[in-house]
Amino acid sequence: MTPNPDEVVKVAYGELVDIEMYQRALKDAGIESRVVGQDLDASFGSALLGSMELWVHAKDAERAAAAIRRLEEEKGKPERPAPPPPGRPESERRPH
Repeated sequence: MTPNPDEVVKVAYGELVDIEMYQRALKDAGIESRVVGQDLDASFGSALLGSMELWVHAKDAERAAAAIRRLEEEKGKPERPAPPPPGRPESERRPH
């Protein structure tokens, strides 16, 4: 059986904000995608949490999953540490 080039697969599901962020990452990677479930969210509001789905062509599924993983890893990285406050270090001798 020859694979159908138009076959689509779900690569992610969750809240609209996350799915839109994933879709942006896929677009930046040159991967076409479609969000499914927005009509449900508009009709039922927050009653169906996590009901958004992100679908891509089957041929792009591995690249899409990798792009989403990279995005999640970047989200998990700690922010840059804040610079130390101005002034002398605690170990420095203070004048009397």
